[in-house]
Amino acid sequence: MKKLDVYVLKELAVPFLIGTVSVLLMFQANQFIYLFKSVSMQSVPFSAFAQLVLYKTPYWANMTLPVGMSLASSMAVSRLTRESELTAMRAVGARILRIIWPIAIFGLLVAIGNFYLVEKIMPPAEKKFNKLSVQVGVLGGIPNFVQNQGVKLKNWYVNFGAIQRGGADNLILTDIVLFERPQPNQTVIMTAKRGTYFGGNWQMTDTFVWILQDQLLVSAKAGDPIKINDPIEIDSLFGNPMSEEKTLDELRASIENSRKSGLNTRVEEVKYHNRFAVPAACLVFAIIGPVFAVWFARSGAFIGVLLSMVVVLVYYNAWVISTEILGNNGLTPPWFAAWLPNIFFIVLGLFAIRRLE
Repeated sequence: MKKLDVYVLKELAVPFLIGTVSVLLMFQANQFIYLFKSVSMQSVPFSAFAQLVLYKTPYWANMTLPVGMSLASSMAVSRLTRESELTAMRAVGARILRIIWPIAIFGLLVAIGNFYLVEKIMPPAEKKFNKLSVQVGVLGGIPNFVQNQGVKLKNWYVNFGAIQRGGADNLILTDIVLFERPQPNQTVIMTAKRGTYFGGNWQMTDTFVWILQDQLLVSAKAGDPIKINDPIEIDSLFGNPMSEEKTLDELRASIENSRKSGLNTRVEEVKYHNRFAVPAACLVFAIIGPVFAVWFARSGAFIGVLLSMVVVLVYYNAWVISTEILGNNGLTPPWFAAWLPNIFFIVLGLFAIRRLE
């Protein structure tokens, strides 16, 4: 590491900490205000409020680290430009890209740290947050009963009149209808009065079977109990996926199980790709932040910094539109919806750097 790299990195440290911590404190303060308005302090101790805020902090940090990176990169380069240090560096042969290089490396390290945060720290913290929220009454209780729910199990399309939780990985099923097409022009319809699910195994009893050939009924008789081995994500049946509580492996398994059951996995797929795209925004802002600092440093002490923060706001609005509207509604592939803002801004940043050169 050369002296230039060390010098630039020293300029980044303080504004990065200030920017990240400041925005994080705003999120925490807003959460405290919400809790004080929603729950009586006479019934819930202050320590419970503090724990809720602490458990939610990794989730907020995932979004605030890119903001801190944008502020740090723009402030550091803005100071170097205002005091003609950037001019001196270029006078001895350093290109703009060479000066941005250590900032990009710093942004990459922050992105890796952010990914580690959302993969290793956020899921268990979110589980504790949701569990404590239910206990203090901030969130409604997790549903234990649903009606008229359909899934795909192996070759069967199944509709359950009612599903009730019986335990952590156990379901009690009633009023079941199964539908299958074993061969062309043949339809098998089976009903079952009751059934259970445990550890990936479905068992349904008191069955009755109708067999239709074209539109003619060729058989109607009582059937044998049916057993199907097809594990699913139980929470998906109750509309409670809580993807923030899951690691990447768990989220991937949940998507695969839901897909096998014929459920829509688009929202979870977008969130899966966001696990990579949001941390990568740290690197994006490390590259585009210095551009505005150089362009507008002569216009005022913090004009470049201000414009960098405006870019952050534009980025997050674009990210919301891309993921929540385009991705979740199937207008674009989930991976493209998550990465579209990063792709656009990194291309814009590289083009701007070329213009600066």
